[in-house]
Amino acid sequence: MCQEVVYNVCIHLSFMKTTMRKSVLIALVLGFLGLSACSVEADKKNKDKKDEEKIIINVETTQTHLGDSVATFKSTAVLEADRQATVTTKTAGIILELLAEEGDEVKAGDVLLVLESDEQQLSLNSAKANYEKSLNNLTRAESLLKRGLSNKEQVDNLRFETKSLKAQLDQAKMNLSFTQVKAPFDGMVVKRHVKVGNLIQNATAVFDVVDFNSLQAKISVPEHHWLLMKEGLPVQFDFDAIKNTAITGEVERIAPMVDSATGTFQITVKVNNESHRLHPGLFAKAEIIYDQRSNVVLVDKDAIIREDEAAYVYELDGADKVKRTQVTLGYEMRDEVELTAGLTANQTVITTGKSNLSPDSWVNVVNAPAETPVADATVNELTQE
Repeated sequence: MCQEVVYNVCIHLSFMKTTMRKSVLIALVLGFLGLSACSVEADKKNKDKKDEEKIIINVETTQTHLGDSVATFKSTAVLEADRQATVTTKTAGIILELLAEEGDEVKAGDVLLVLESDEQQLSLNSAKANYEKSLNNLTRAESLLKRGLSNKEQVDNLRFETKSLKAQLDQAKMNLSFTQVKAPFDGMVVKRHVKVGNLIQNATAVFDVVDFNSLQAKISVPEHHWLLMKEGLPVQFDFDAIKNTAITGEVERIAPMVDSATGTFQITVKVNNESHRLHPGLFAKAEIIYDQRSNVVLVDKDAIIREDEAAYVYELDGADKVKRTQVTLGYEMRDEVELTAGLTANQTVITTGKSNLSPDSWVNVVNAPAETPVADATVNELTQE
């Protein structure tokens, strides 16, 4: 009886161990499946998070192209006329007639103003009569001298007297001419100072006359640009008063000395003003062209990133990636920069949005790259310092 009880107990214990092992195994399998599901879910969340962290930056691009690079020295100037005069009288009198008005073009020698001349005319008539009388006496004395009826001393005295009277006649003619005020050179009357009927004195200003074909600009250049400046260099002007009009000139003279007080030397530029649209006193921006290079690589100035002495651009790499490229700059222009190394023509670079980029950035180009422009001269700006 006891043995049977012990046997039954052992059978039950064995059954319980087997059941427990199965439960543990089932629990382990379920735990593994749960961990796998959690891992898949975590991977999915990490992928979604990574996708969310991928930032795409909108940018604008342009292309490098070939063109002409023109180097200039840039400064400012005020136009002035080389031939500009205030016409004054050479005698006193009442103004009888004004023959020119402001805005009139005149030629050298044209009469601008007439003064009363009665006194001068009387003096001329008297001087002319005295001279003619003395000239007749001299002619008769010379004839008598040839026949031995006069002496040489008397003839010489008459000859000197006649010369003196001739000088007085010339003086009277000149005084009469002073009653007519004439233009000193070809130009335009820009100002009238007097009116008809005014009693004016000697050396009174009556007109201002300007030759608009003699306009020039004087530009002060720092001494370290001395070797760049040469006579005949072309100059381009930009006037605020005259928009969209190309005004040109050329270097006419270069001062032979440097002003030690300012460290500059002066150049004189002859301005082309055939249309007479320019006037003295106009303010201008001047660019003296001192060098030019043809068929060089140019890029928009907005594409350049400067760091100390180095320069970089972000070049489009594929459709949505960029790479940072170091470039060597040549002449710097108003809107473009010459590249002497780093890029070739027809490469796409970032202009707008470049400051937000890094080499691993993703980009979205919001504009199509502009077509390569026709080669054209741009201007290097060497500003006055």
